[in-house]
Amino acid sequence: MIEDDFSLCVLDNARKAARAVSRYYDRLARQVGLTAGQFSVLAAVRRACEETTGELAERLSMDRTTLVRNVALLERKGLVVSSLSRNGKGKHYRLTERGKELLEEALPLWRQAQEDVKRHLGEEDFTRTINALKKLSKL
Repeated sequence: MIEDDFSLCVLDNARKAARAVSRYYDRLARQVGLTAGQFSVLAAVRRACEETTGELAERLSMDRTTLVRNVALLERKGLVVSSLSRNGKGKHYRLTERGKELLEEALPLWRQAQEDVKRHLGEEDFTRTINALKKLSKL
């Protein structure tokens, strides 16, 4: 019987890394009353430029229903508003003034997290890691 080295499992290592990174970014995002996931959605909505729910979900590599739930929570918090697209076949989202202000308040924390991760990995490994993650996201 062949002995497999499960310590090299991409899935297991990717999940462990994702959980650790999420916990770290969550700790910082909590300082402004957000989760890391909510921050990501707010940042994506800011860049959305008339993207529909499906297009935004695809760009975020997120299930459409998960995005809808996340956006609904952000709408209840008064951070995002939705409107029907021009052709009536989908919704568009935009940040409210409160959403823009909160995102601006959160950005320095995100920048800090980015710098902390970069310092932890080193500049070269940081860049290699980002490139590898981008490749993996296209599987």
